Amino acid sequence: MKRRFFKRTFLLYFIVLIGSALFIELYVTSVIRSNYINELRRSLLVQSDLLADNISFHSSSQAIKISSTLKGITGARVTIINARGNVLGDSDNPPESMDNHLNRPEVEDAGLKGRGWSLRRSSTQDRELLYVAKSIYKDNNKMGYVRLAVPVDQITKSINILRLEIILVVIVLFLASGIVMTWKTNRIRRYMDQIIDYSGALAHGIFRQKLYLNDAGEFTELANNLNHMSAELKDNMDRVKKESSRLDVILKSIPNALLLINKTGIIKLANKAALQLFGLPQLYGKPFIEVIRNPEFFSLIEMVKKSRAPATAEITLDVPEEKYLFVKLSPLAYTVGDLSGVIAIFSDITHLKKLEQIRKDFVANASHELKTPVTAIKGFAETLLDGALEDSENAYKFLNTIKDQSDRLNRLVNDLLVLSNIEMGDETMNRTEFDLSLLVDKAMETMVVKAAEKRLSLTKSVNDNMMIKADLDKVEQVLLNLIDNSIKFSDSGEIDIGVVIDESSRYLYVKDQGIGIPEKYIPRLGERFFRVDTSRSRELGGTGLGLAIVKHIVKAHGWKMKIDSVAGQGTTVKIFFA
Repeated sequence: MKRRFFKRTFLLYFIVLIGSALFIELYVTSVIRSNYINELRRSLLVQSDLLADNISFHSSSQAIKISSTLKGITGARVTIINARGNVLGDSDNPPESMDNHLNRPEVEDAGLKGRGWSLRRSSTQDRELLYVAKSIYKDNNKMGYVRLAVPVDQITKSINILRLEIILVVIVLFLASGIVMTWKTNRIRRYMDQIIDYSGALAHGIFRQKLYLNDAGEFTELANNLNHMSAELKDNMDRVKKESSRLDVILKSIPNALLLINKTGIIKLANKAALQLFGLPQLYGKPFIEVIRNPEFFSLIEMVKKSRAPATAEITLDVPEEKYLFVKLSPLAYTVGDLSGVIAIFSDITHLKKLEQIRKDFVANASHELKTPVTAIKGFAETLLDGALEDSENAYKFLNTIKDQSDRLNRLVNDLLVLSNIEMGDETMNRTEFDLSLLVDKAMETMVVKAAEKRLSLTKSVNDNMMIKADLDKVEQVLLNLIDNSIKFSDSGEIDIGVVIDESSRYLYVKDQGIGIPEKYIPRLGERFFRVDTSRSRELGGTGLGLAIVKHIVKAHGWKMKIDSVAGQGTTVKIFFA
């Protein structure tokens, strides 16, 4: 590597040297030569202007004499040509030996533009000349042309000499700088050898030695930085080892079972709780399908791999014994965009499931047991109210009380039955498409009398033809429960039932201006039998199950419910259905 670096350095220098020489060759040959010829051309044009008045086109002998005289003055070859292109006089050659010049490039240009020039090889002198021609007029009549020509051989020789001198200077400069560079390169190479040896030691985990580079300029600072990096790296590695040990202890101490499954389905990590949960002495290296024989879990794994998003589910295991597990899966990626595996955390909810089932059974059985006596009491009270008692005054008050209590018990039983059926899945969702606006109208008609008794107004903020697909009866029950709650806990103002549609969602809302709910109680709304104001709720005939029923109906539809409330300012219940 070191030798390759040295060779590359000199190769680069050689390429720069050759490139510089080629640049000088091209520059001097083209640019300087072109500039020189342009200056010479301008000089000849000026001279042709000065000579124009001294030219005679009357006789060839006079033209020859003038051309020879003018050459002595200008130093350039002078040719006098008449308007027909015939040479009348030339300073270097006899005119009779020269052919017609009307087709010469410089003469053609002069005939068209008044002036012309060309750089070409002379057929009479057999060398390259620069020609400049000018048209001469007298009394608006073209008399002919005067042409000046100078050889450019000397220019080429001068340029070659200049080019050679420049190339020699460049070579000397490059050789001198090459010597300096060789010395500097050897010095840098020594420093680099020390740095490479030191970095190699760091790569092998050797942190004891330090790198010392004295009077090395920027390399001294680099050495200091490497020494500092070595110390930091050692500290970080020690910290990583400690964190790794701590993480291992934490994983072993986590009460929930944890598995790390790579992208090929092999278990790469399992804590102690996982061994106990699955009843196996070893899980490392096993395919997860041999440990967790559950199709739903397999599907969940595939979903997390595709979506790269966490997912949860409840699964059931039959081996070694029946267990209900809540599992949360999260994708694992050590580098961005590269899925390395999946982390699965299992919570044993078998006990909670059994308690939940016991609770559901109790509610269902208790509701059925209470239904019969409550209905009997209600019927007996109505019979007495029809006049079956002799002491009508006292009996009437007593029987009214019995009737009120029986009505309340009946409502309780009905609510419990509805809630139990929804929780147990007995209430099927009969989804049909209907106009939500019409359903709101129907609910308002049902509750308008009750609202009027408290001097409350019901308003509607729903556009016509608001079509949704849901269980019409269940949605009506939701509306009636929410409006009923708003009426119970409002003393004035209006109750607004409406629908809001924005870019991301649609929701139905019931908004009142009632007593509101303290913020600390909002998370508990929807729990069975929970009442914020127990005495007022009972006085108004509430069972504490209305919002619980609403909550479960909303959940059964796959919707969401949100309650916004401020004490003393009112409550808004939002049902997000899209």
